[in-house]
Parts: sequence; structure tokens; C-alpha cells
Amino acid sequence: MRKRLFVLTALLILLVSAPRAFGQLNIYVGPFGGFSSQHLSLPDVDFEADGAFVYGARLGLRILMFGVEGNFFRAVHNISLKELAMLDWDGQVVDFNYYGLNLKMFFSLLILHPYITAGFGYYTADISEIGDDGKAGYNFGAGLELQLGKKFSLGIEGKWHHVTLDVDIHHPDLSLGDFTLTGGFNIHF
Repeated sequence: MRKRLFVLTALLILLVSAPRAFGQLNIYVGPFGGFSSQHLSLPDVDFEADGAFVYGARLGLRILMFGVEGNFFRAVHNISLKELAMLDWDGQVVDFNYYGLNLKMFFSLLILHPYITAGFGYYTADISEIGDDGKAGYNFGAGLELQLGKKFSLGIEGKWHHVTLDVDIHHPDLSLGDFTLTGGFNIHF
């Protein structure tokens, strides 16, 4: 009897609070652009960090203080070695793409919405004349969104991405770290 009463009470609380939560449902879409700083790493090889323009788009869903967001970005980086090595990678180009899903937790303050984010996705890298690969990797970061009315917001986000790829059969385990700092806008529905 107690178990049924507990289940009925829990269902009643859920039914009463569900309309309020779904009243806070927010779907958004928007482009972004910014700066990408890529750090390549191979055993016994030192690379220079390279900065490049990054661009992409996001589509998200937010309920109360939690969100889930799918996004894509692309950046094209140049490879430069710190010292002479047996690699012929110096001067090559890395075409770097990300398709992923991120979870967000917002800490809203009136029209300012700071958040933390963590995600998992599929990263691809194509190094010209060397090879290409795609594997799953992770990312984490933080951002700030400024709500300008019910339908429009501006945002800025910093995020660290990491993946290990096998772009060259002679040098597997290319560790690729990438920091992105992006800004953009969102249209809310």
C-alpha cells in the first residue's frame, strides 16, 4: 500500500511540474565563428601550435537549466615543425572537422546565461598528401549567452577538444588537441 501511495504521489508531482518544465522548452539554431588553436603531438616530434579561423553551426534544445546541443565546426590549420625531423609534414595543411553532441548546464542570471559544457563527437582530420582519419573524441568548456529578447541571443564560448587519430600508417597515434574560442548568435523558437 505504501509503495502504491509513493508511486501515485511521485506521478502526481511529475504531472503537476511537467507543464511548467515544458513551458521552459527552448529550441535554438545559429552560426558561430572564431579562433582555433591546434596542438599536434607525436612521440619524439615537436610541432608549433597553429591558429586559424573556425566556423560552424549549432542546433540545441534547452529545458530549464539543462541543454543538449548538436554542432559542427571546421578549421584549416598549417603544420610547422619546431625542429628538423624525419617527417615530411612541415608546411602541410590539416583540414579539421567536428560533428558532435554537447550537454550544457546553465546558471542563469536574468539576461546573462553562463554555462559549462561537455561533449562527445566524431573528429576528422585530413593532412594533405599524408592521409586522413576520423575517430571519436571529447570536449569540455564554458560559455556565456546574452539573451536579447525572446527570439535572439549572442554568445561566446571557449572549448578544449581532444582526439587521437591514425592519419599515417608510419606514425599512428597522432594526438590532436584544439582550443576554440567562438562567438555567434542564436535564433530561438
